Amino acid sequence: MLRERLNPARAVHFLRRLAPRLRPHRGALAVASVLMLCGAAIGLIFPLVVRELLDAAFLEGDARLLNRVALGLLGLFSVQALINFGQSYLTSSVSERVVAELRKDLFGSLVRQSAGFFASRRVGELSSRLASDAALVQNVLRFGIPELVRQGIFLVGALGLVTATNPRLTLVTLTAIPFAALIAWLFGRRVRRMSTAIQDRLAGAVARAEQVFTQIRTVQSFTREGWESGRFAEDVDATRDGGIQRAYARASMVGAVTFAAFGAIVLVLWEGGRLVLSGVLTPGTLVAFLLYAVTISGAITSLAGFYGNLQEAAGAAQRIFELIDREPELRSPQHPTAMRRPVRGVVCFERVTFRYGPELPLLLRGVDLELREGETVALVGSSGAGKSTLAALLPRFFDVEAGRVTVDGIDVRTLALEELRGAIGMVPQEPMLFAGTVRENLLYGNASATEDELKEAARAAHADIFVHTFPDGLDQVVGERGVTLSAGQRQRLAIARVMLERPPILILDEASSSLDAESERLVQDALERLMKGRTTLVIAHRLSTVIRSDRILVLDEGVICDEGSHSELLDRSEVYQRLYRRQFEDAVATTSAV
Repeated sequence: MLRERLNPARAVHFLRRLAPRLRPHRGALAVASVLMLCGAAIGLIFPLVVRELLDAAFLEGDARLLNRVALGLLGLFSVQALINFGQSYLTSSVSERVVAELRKDLFGSLVRQSAGFFASRRVGELSSRLASDAALVQNVLRFGIPELVRQGIFLVGALGLVTATNPRLTLVTLTAIPFAALIAWLFGRRVRRMSTAIQDRLAGAVARAEQVFTQIRTVQSFTREGWESGRFAEDVDATRDGGIQRAYARASMVGAVTFAAFGAIVLVLWEGGRLVLSGVLTPGTLVAFLLYAVTISGAITSLAGFYGNLQEAAGAAQRIFELIDREPELRSPQHPTAMRRPVRGVVCFERVTFRYGPELPLLLRGVDLELREGETVALVGSSGAGKSTLAALLPRFFDVEAGRVTVDGIDVRTLALEELRGAIGMVPQEPMLFAGTVRENLLYGNASATEDELKEAARAAHADIFVHTFPDGLDQVVGERGVTLSAGQRQRLAIARVMLERPPILILDEASSSLDAESERLVQDALERLMKGRTTLVIAHRLSTVIRSDRILVLDEGVICDEGSHSELLDRSEVYQRLYRRQFEDAVATTSAV
């Protein structure tokens, strides 16, 4: 969980981080501020007009003055309605633009984080930062800050006018402020802590739901729908209960502040009534004073409520900016070395040592490996031997602990990540397709590919066999992660996508291990076309997929213990013999079962 401990100073600090994002919109904000001042001025003038209206009606008996004042009020409120419309539209549009940029920066920071970052965090939790946390910040920008300014103007303006009218009654009115401020501070701290806990629990629930949706077949195959629903219900119920407790705390704060504020109004009414009876005040002046007192009390109540919202938004802003400010563990060097052109594709692992964490055991121990230009090298070994980890070091999904990895003699850590990864094509065991069309998934390999190039890549990967059967052809929607396609179809689309990329180096990670015989034959043929003329590192459990490689390397307990052809390794490598014997026995057992 991305948790934090907030205090008011840090809250102000993180909200201050929003200021640079508001500068491009200072023109619209300036106009909105002027409109807000005008609207507040009209609100402050209203009690004075009411005073004239009442005094004209009850003291002077002037009906014509009464009519003019009433019509003037209608006109004044019409102007105020237009002013409020303009101010609301401007502040809302600015908040939309600022939060849109905030979300884009957050997403941009997340997609540049290393693979290790996502391994230690739940995707749903990060999605919650993009959605709910950004929404909290947006609400403060759209409603909270304008309301803070407006109520601040009302509070200061009303205090000034009542002080000019009657200092004695002003002192009575001000008795509510210290009590309201103390209540807001005490309850605001509690609301802040509750809001942080609620956001964390909600992020956890969203993360769990997203994991269930992406693994729905596993959930349903084990008939765990009810169990998952129960777990989600527990998280949602906990979030609900926390929300209810927060609502109780916030309502208590608002209720207590309201009582203090309007209790002061009662005192003003009582004291002002005595002054009217003694002839010191006119009835119109007392009513105007009461309206100002109500304005002051309303401003105090609104500001107290805003303090709770501010704390929530501060927590959300902190979580967002923590991620935006986070430097990727792996990034391009400040002055990268340019790759040699054309890329020959000579890859070397030199005394490579690696572990996933400082407290974890070594996974690779001084590995030396060279892939010559255009050569196909297969890497075999038992599960957990480090095959996929070794392959992940080449495109710098992780960095070596010791040793180095080079491409054409250049250390990959000195290359720009975009240039390095652009030279490497990957076909994993479970290719990830996006929930778009076949065309969109293919264009992911080369956004500028023409229609003919798309069709040729599909044909070369044997994907045209099933694409032609789709009603919409290349524009057929494949569903989330390609759920509407078979494993073989997804694999062939992944191969076609890499063909469009035209990389000089290939990594095939268990690319045909989970396919039936017919699909494997088609995929294997497509892979051979893809591998032609390219330096290729093949990782496979199934030895049948690596026999035709130029060389086979055996990885065992983090070291390369042998290399050679299939027949050579069968003669001399105990590890390879064990792998081969295990697969042969499994194949015989499967055949016997059939």
